[in-house]
Parts: sequence; structure tokens; C-alpha cells
Amino acid sequence: MPWFSRKSVHRAAGVLGRVAGVALLMTLAACPSKDKPAAQGDASQIVAKVNDSEISIHQVQSVLQSQPALAEQLGEAAPAKVLDSLIEQELAAQAARQAGLDSSPRVLQAMELAKREVLARAYQDQLADKIVTPDSEAINRYYEAHPELFAQRRRYTLQEIMVKGSEEQAKDLKGKVEHLASADAANQLVTASGLPHSNRNSIQWAEALPMDILPQLAYLKAGQSLGVIRPDGLVILTVLATEDAPMTRSVAARPIQAALLATSRREVVSKGMAALRSKAKIQRMGALAPVAASAASVAATASAP
Repeated sequence: MPWFSRKSVHRAAGVLGRVAGVALLMTLAACPSKDKPAAQGDASQIVAKVNDSEISIHQVQSVLQSQPALAEQLGEAAPAKVLDSLIEQELAAQAARQAGLDSSPRVLQAMELAKREVLARAYQDQLADKIVTPDSEAINRYYEAHPELFAQRRRYTLQEIMVKGSEEQAKDLKGKVEHLASADAANQLVTASGLPHSNRNSIQWAEALPMDILPQLAYLKAGQSLGVIRPDGLVILTVLATEDAPMTRSVAARPIQAALLATSRREVVSKGMAALRSKAKIQRMGALAPVAASAASVAATASAP
């Protein structure tokens, strides 16, 4: 796996894990039980009964709406697959209640955290409702501004050399390697440096590369290298080969619109959260108190009579 993908994959895995956990916790908290039967008149909406509990079509639709990629991937089979998952969750929830786990302090705390996360998401979704869908002019501007993603899109075969070293060593090596014209020359330079390193080759589409380095890679010829300084050293990306794979404006319109909406959402939510922070009284205490505040507290205590 390329160096630039590991963190993204791990972060995505963590998010998916939290989503799954929230779904299960909300099932524990909200699924109907024998003490809370479905309201009369809703029988036509029930798609499964699990012992004394019921699962409605609305629950299935809610999961599908929150996971559009799953719905697209599975097609017509998606509702049945989601229902199977909800049945599994309900069985686990029932077993948890029977075992008294719904009274466990750890579970209660996790359910409260899940509730907070769902409420926070609902508020942020409300903020995002103000976003206007990008028009064709905005889409065209984005298309023209990023030829490396669309009109000049490529598939890259890259050699990646991960070099460990200090910031000074990384800067020195970066300055030298970016003047070389072949992968062999880059390898020889790194070997001569005596710094610990590892090599791998990978094939990457333009959109899979970090946006802060793609524009630079897009103008490199086969054999040329780009150095990316990292906290633990330097990553050297050498272009071994490229394959042109342009994306037309019409094909790109949908992903561009999605990207612009995602950016707008981040900006609106960030602005909204900043406003909340500015009005709130927030104190960090205990083990997570700011270092400066802790030091000031210690100094005040020491000077007290």
C-alpha cells in the first residue's frame, strides 16, 4: 500500500468501525422490544419480526439512505441485505438486554456517546441544508482549474522510496533527487546517503494521489522524481511511466458536483461550529488541562502563604 494511502485507509476503517458501533448502540437504545410494540396501523410497514420485536421498512430505508454506496453496489438486493443486518443487530440487542448489559455502566456510557454523536450529526446536517447545489458554471470552473484530474488525467506507475532521516537530511536529499533523470540515479543517491530506506512500486490513478502533490507529479516526465518531506524523513516519488486517461467534462460533472458539495459542507459546518465555540464557555480540566494553565496553577499554589 502506498505511503500516502495508509493514513486514509486507517482513518476510513476507524470511521466505518464507529459507524457500525453507533448503529448497534442505537439499536440497543431504540429498537422496539416486547415492552414497546409497534403502533397500531403500522402493520403494513413491518418487514420482519424477531421474537417479540419488529423491524419496519423505515429502518431499512434509513440505513440505505445513510449508505448510498452500499445501495448502489448491491442494487435490488440491498434492502434484503440490510434487513439481514438489522435482524442480526436485533438478535444481539435482545441477548444484551437479557444479559443485563443495557444496565452496564460501560454500555450506558457508550449509548450516551452514540446519542451525542447522532445529535451532533443532525445539527451539522441542518447547517448543511443551507448549501446550494453547484451550477454548471461552478462545475466548469473546477474542471478548468484541475486539468491534472480531468482533461490531463493520467495513471501513474511510481517508484516510492521511503527514507528515514532528520529534517535537514530530508531537505538536502530532496534538493538533489529532484534534479535527477532516472529511477536508477535516485536509487544510487539514496544508497550513497547511508540513510535507512525501503522501496516499492505502485500504480495510482490521478484522483487517488494527494491533491498537494498531484499538480507537481502531473508535469514530471518518466524518470523524474519528486521529494515529499515528512516528519520522519523523505518520500521520493519517481515516475516510471504514465498512461493518459482524460475524463470529459460531461463525465466529470457528477464527481465535481459531489466534491464541491463536500467542500461547501465542510466550510459551512466549520463556520457554524466556530460560532458555537465563540459563544460557549469551555474549560479543559484535570489530566487534559492545557500545559500553560497547569503550570500557572502550580506557580500560584507555590506562591500562596
